[in-house]
Amino acid sequence: MKFDKQLAIILVLVSLLLSAIGVSVYFYNTNQQIIKDKNQLVRIYVAKDNIKENTLIEEKHLKEVSVAKQYVLTKPLLKQEIINKYAKENIYTNEHFLKEKLSVTPIIKKEDTKVLDYKYSSYNMSFKLFKNPNFALKPNDEIKIISVYPGEEKNQYNVRYIAKDIKVLGFLSDGIETEKAIYKKKIKKGKGKKQVEEIVDIKSDEIILDMKESVLLSLIRDFNKGNQLWMVKAKQKEEKEIKKVPKVITEKKPKKIYYPVKWYKPKTIYESKTGTITYANDSKKTDVKKVTIESSYDKECRNTDKLLLVTANIVYLRNNPSIRAKIKRTIRKNYVVPYISLSKINPNWYMICDETYLQKKDVREITLEEYKRLK
Repeated sequence: MKFDKQLAIILVLVSLLLSAIGVSVYFYNTNQQIIKDKNQLVRIYVAKDNIKENTLIEEKHLKEVSVAKQYVLTKPLLKQEIINKYAKENIYTNEHFLKEKLSVTPIIKKEDTKVLDYKYSSYNMSFKLFKNPNFALKPNDEIKIISVYPGEEKNQYNVRYIAKDIKVLGFLSDGIETEKAIYKKKIKKGKGKKQVEEIVDIKSDEIILDMKESVLLSLIRDFNKGNQLWMVKAKQKEEKEIKKVPKVITEKKPKKIYYPVKWYKPKTIYESKTGTITYANDSKKTDVKKVTIESSYDKECRNTDKLLLVTANIVYLRNNPSIRAKIKRTIRKNYVVPYISLSKINPNWYMICDETYLQKKDVREITLEEYKRLK
């Protein structure tokens, strides 16, 4: 039998065509299935209304909606995974509930935490340490702590005060500060679908007290010995109202102080100088001589060419042009002071005739004629 080359080629081409059609049909069906899966509706829970941060999420906050599967980017949470959780941040209407935005306990921010007003130190103590825990206490109440221990005879007990007037600062429940020793909480009771919400009273675990470290150590020592600790609420101190008769304040006119015009007179300064005397004919022989030198600025302070009039009520004369310099003397308003020049170190200061300094803002320059008129 003769081989037909053309027929073989045709058969090969037909087989390739059929294969291509088969692959196309497969990919088409797969794509349609993917589209169908993406468009499949999924029931999820979203926020019915805006939920504020730290809100306890209840069933009333939830709304069940149908959404195409392609728009659900994370695994939807079940109802039991959402209810009775706290919102870590604000959740807005129709927003999906995400695990990252929910918390088992409320979030306590640093700026929301209260600074306890204690005098000594704040210490947390378990209510279980006390034989008679008083859950009616409130912040700012004061208690006395008593230690009861067996006596020498049978059925005899001794009592002693460990501390008194201990201030109650607050309470702790599961590590969270509460304002009351007993607070109300909503819980669910029952099994499965037959769950009933019930509001119950929850007792705090610990009490926060303001006391000295020595008192705390005494409490621990007595407790470790097996002594019973009792707490007694102290009576509130009654504050007697003291009626004060209001004083009738009459306005007094300020007295005018008269400052006479005076010419500045410097103080005479006496300084002790020590000198060593040597002798020409005997270099080894020396003598020490003390001399008192009188320093007076009378001549300089009689100069009438450059004058200043003190305008401030009080002016301090300092040994250097600085407010940190030592005060040498105090003068008052209307003193007329001869000056040498403005300070080279600080032009806001004048150096006056006795080489002390005063501030430029406390004086003004005048002439001799103006001084005569003022006088």
